[in-house]
Amino acid sequence: MLTWGEVISDVKHPTYSVITGSHQNVFINKLEFDISSMQYYLKAEVCQLPNTGLIRQYTFAKVNGDMLLAGTTGGEICVFSIASAIYRASMPLTSNGILCGAVDSDFLYVGGGDGKIKKVTLAGGSWTLTHEAQLDSRVMSVNLSNDGAELIVGTEGGKMYRVLTNDLSYLLHSDAHAGCITDLSFGADSNSFATVDQLGALKTWDLSEYKPLYTGYPQKATEALSCFNSKTDDTILVGYKDGSLRCFESVN
Repeated sequence: MLTWGEVISDVKHPTYSVITGSHQNVFINKLEFDISSMQYYLKAEVCQLPNTGLIRQYTFAKVNGDMLLAGTTGGEICVFSIASAIYRASMPLTSNGILCGAVDSDFLYVGGGDGKIKKVTLAGGSWTLTHEAQLDSRVMSVNLSNDGAELIVGTEGGKMYRVLTNDLSYLLHSDAHAGCITDLSFGADSNSFATVDQLGALKTWDLSEYKPLYTGYPQKATEALSCFNSKTDDTILVGYKDGSLRCFESVN
């Protein structure tokens, strides 16, 4: 992991802090200006860890005041004190890893491998899970808007959501295939068409509003090779690599 810490800017040459981490150690690095050589030097300090060690694979890091909040593939947030360079605590949040996160004042938002977004309040040093929302697949990216009112969330399934920070209610902003598109077909209406991809997904699209109308998957994962959109109704026939023909009914 790598993230910037606070900047000490009340001097002629500011001092920068950079926090880095491997699976065994976390380092508090300082970029300080040396007058004698007229250049910056990097000084590294190793964080003090528990006596038993702390072996983790970190996925992201966020700084909130003196706290370094680091997400792990084990589904927990590890907390470090930057000023003291010491490990403080861990808080388990998911069972399938925490992949991304964002911090806004006293609130932490995390996205997990279970497809959930979770909101945690950090006020008063007491961590409390206040809200959570279930999305379609693993949450890969979370970004906070400038006014703090919304999150933009991206998932492994190729979807982007707008999520309100106050209660984590959400709406689908955009959609895309997560695998290479192998075929497409128009039906009787020139404003809509169907596409299939290597992961087996079938999607129908509305050209008038540029948005997805329907997404379907086979019960058994297999590559979709071709599709045919009926000219008379909403039926879509898809041919798969396993030799099967599967019929879907697109519900607009």
